[in-house]
Amino acid sequence: MPSKSFFSPPRSLSIAALVAAFAVSPAPMGATKANAQGEPSADARATFDPADTRTWKTSIKLGAGRAEREALIADLTAPSKNSWEKPLTRAEVEAILDDPRAERLYPDKTISIVAPSMLKRQKRGHVDLLKIFLKEERIAAGAAFMAEHAPLLAKVEKRHGVDREVIVSILMWESRLGTITGDYFAFNSFVSQAFFIDEANAVALSRKGEKGLISAEKQKARVERIRKRARGNLVSLMRVCKARGIDPLGVKGSWAGALGFPQFMPASLRWAEDGDGDGKIDLFTFPDSIASIGRYLKDHGFGPTPESQRKAVWGYNHEDAYVEGVLAFAKALKERKSATPKAAKAASSANVAPASAKKGKATEATTKSAGTTAPGAASP
Repeated sequence: MPSKSFFSPPRSLSIAALVAAFAVSPAPMGATKANAQGEPSADARATFDPADTRTWKTSIKLGAGRAEREALIADLTAPSKNSWEKPLTRAEVEAILDDPRAERLYPDKTISIVAPSMLKRQKRGHVDLLKIFLKEERIAAGAAFMAEHAPLLAKVEKRHGVDREVIVSILMWESRLGTITGDYFAFNSFVSQAFFIDEANAVALSRKGEKGLISAEKQKARVERIRKRARGNLVSLMRVCKARGIDPLGVKGSWAGALGFPQFMPASLRWAEDGDGDGKIDLFTFPDSIASIGRYLKDHGFGPTPESQRKAVWGYNHEDAYVEGVLAFAKALKERKSATPKAAKAASSANVAPASAKKGKATEATTKSAGTTAPGAASP
């Protein structure tokens, strides 16, 4: 049987708060200025200033009676074509949208995402991270992780034909081997990007140094891609949460809305897999995360050739610098593994324990400090 969750509740949230999903209850009085039907009052709407991020609220776009709200409700209540999703009822959608927690937005992050400079910043970030990850302590952390999870990695490698080093490399890049998974509420991230992207774009382009980095035509296309992707992921998130009995307003992820150790976007949960045979899929566990990455890469064409591997990793994150980084770290892990037997033999002849056997506090600390803030599975 499938799990009640494709991603376990964030550890900082109470289980009771997350499983009490979709309870229809009125929002506390005074949460927003609204009329009897829950629609933002004329005064509240009048205070909305697209250039002032302090006035941005979900109810401005998704308040009762708004066209955007009705379109979203229609999508969420439509029959599901996917077994891992379940349609919501109108009452459930309205309860979520009217919940005070839904008002939270991330305008500054949305502006940063849509800004033309993000393209260069993200590429530079991956290039800089590669320098960090190829340091000895990071490679050692990856090798230690690979040794610790060797049986599981071997099983996934055999089933999906994906090199274990590439799987471990993706876990390193995406979440520092599961130590950093993001502290943004996914629902609010997607709402910010899906419904306030035009306002964010206007603010971004008004800032010094942003104009001229990309043509107006290409920027317009970027805005539409971000909007479409965010809206699709919002719908997937809410429908998956309905199917698994999870509160969609409590799920945390990266700034892009990516979830769990492998940082899957909600729309990519179709590739999530039960890696330990416990009948559940939990992307906050290594067995399921490792199996899910293997399945994702296999279905995106991962094979024995460098070209197929580049294509599959690019499918995971559409950034060339990311692809180069993942494959470079995987190569370093392979070289480390091939050198280990020789090192162990030399250490044995010298009556010295090999470095791989010294797994004390130093190795544990190195492993926990490895990695980087997850970039998410898609680039803007």
